Amino acid sequence: MICYIFDVDDTLVKYEDFNFKEWYNFIAEPVARDLGVPLTLDAWREIIEGKRSRRYSEEFGMPAEEFWRRVDERNLEYRKFMLREGRLKVYEDVAALELLKGKKAAWSTSSTACIEYVLGLFNLRKYFDLIIGKDYENYRHLEEVKPHPGFLRIIVDKLGCDGCVVIGDDEKDMLAAKRAGCMAILIKRRLQSSNFADYTINSLWELVKMDKKFL
Repeated sequence: MICYIFDVDDTLVKYEDFNFKEWYNFIAEPVARDLGVPLTLDAWREIIEGKRSRRYSEEFGMPAEEFWRRVDERNLEYRKFMLREGRLKVYEDVAALELLKGKKAAWSTSSTACIEYVLGLFNLRKYFDLIIGKDYENYRHLEEVKPHPGFLRIIVDKLGCDGCVVIGDDEKDMLAAKRAGCMAILIKRRLQSSNFADYTINSLWELVKMDKKFL
């Protein structure tokens, strides 16, 4: 059986006028301050981009699991803030999910609680057989964020897929897919092309047309 693995943020839902500094100020800076972890905007960017270890807080005596637990709580609040501001929205083409025949998973480097929240807002939770975030099994996979293929391999194993199709909006999604031996499909949300994508689509409705090719 084929399974479809969807990135969530900027693939299924969008955050209008997203600003990295605003995000840092809302979720990371207050947590770091409260926990006594020196953290600049540039250091946070390096952590998010994979240029610095996600166990950064342990350099200052704070267990990474506690740091990220607190960050994830703030990240959920940030999504609620974006909703109140009218900046958290769903892409109209997500209606195509109902017509796809394979099993489906939602995948993100944000927490499972964040994924559940945004999917629940737009009544999308019903379409997915599995939801997995970076806090899977109490942060055991903390360092295995995109483009690491670890989560994809877990999903494929859990769903019992013969093959998987990964749909995402950026190069990290596509590279993770290729490293996991999956088909990589870039949807043109932010990028117009990818060095790693097998296919590029303009809308999720195109997946419905491609469905017969995969099944």
